[in-house]
Amino acid sequence: MPSMFHRKPTLAALALTTGLGLAAIGATHAATTTTAAPGATASTTTAMTPAQKAIIAHVDARLATLKKSIGITTAEESSWHGFTQVSRANALNLSAMYEQRAKTLSTMNAVQNMESYAAISAKNADDMNALSAAFQTLYAKLSPAQQKKIDAAFRAKAEAMTKKHLKKLKHS
Repeated sequence: MPSMFHRKPTLAALALTTGLGLAAIGATHAATTTTAAPGATASTTTAMTPAQKAIIAHVDARLATLKKSIGITTAEESSWHGFTQVSRANALNLSAMYEQRAKTLSTMNAVQNMESYAAISAKNADDMNALSAAFQTLYAKLSPAQQKKIDAAFRAKAEAMTKKHLKKLKHS
């Protein structure tokens, strides 16, 4: 089962940034890139593992789609930049936690397993709060038309996810 846990860091990390985004997370992620992510320094990107570079590339692709769909203007760029920086950091943070969990999972007892997952859940909640705050700053800078567009997109995503979860509950 290591391959399942190998993919979980990417999927879980991306969930943070696409939970608010427009596209669903696929089973695969973007290919590793050798270029720096927007906002990252060359030294930061060079120090990244291939998996981290792939996560950032995928997050950046999702962010680019979101940016285009919202129509971010020059006046909104600084707030957008703050949101993207938090998105990338969250993805890398959660990925690192899942990678660490995957490395030690085979030696964990049930209590350690639960504690590990609780730590990931707590970090996920903290990161989501940080992302929400960054998004609130961005949202406040958007025009009413942009807000209406993103409200509808987020609502549709939330409705689809709720429907999916309710369907799973009915089949349980």
